[in-house]
Amino acid sequence: MLRRYIHYVKENFRPVLTKDAESVISSYYQLQRRSATQNAARTTVRMLESLIRLAQAHARLMFRNEVTRLDAITAILCIESSMTTSAIVDSVGNALHSNFTENPDLEYTKQERLILEKLSFDEVS
Repeated sequence: MLRRYIHYVKENFRPVLTKDAESVISSYYQLQRRSATQNAARTTVRMLESLIRLAQAHARLMFRNEVTRLDAITAILCIESSMTTSAIVDSVGNALHSNFTENPDLEYTKQERLILEKLSFDEVS
């Protein structure tokens, strides 16, 4: 069943970035470039490409042809969780070390707000 699901979303969805998602990913990438003074080699164009691919993959899994801000936030959380030193997750809480919550939408919203605040977004809705 899982294989059929993955095959279906790969075949039927080709998500494109919305301006909102593009802005979040771009802001995060710029933040990483500024804060990568100890290890600038980790923040490359490949990281930017990975963020975009992860956000697109999340959009596919959610049956969308547009990459939303939530997809971009999820991609950032994935990247941050894989890093030993992160620019954002250290204060938000690493998703790899958390329990399943009773209200995942509320948890997504909470993490989205914290990340957008860290990225200095004026419009945190």
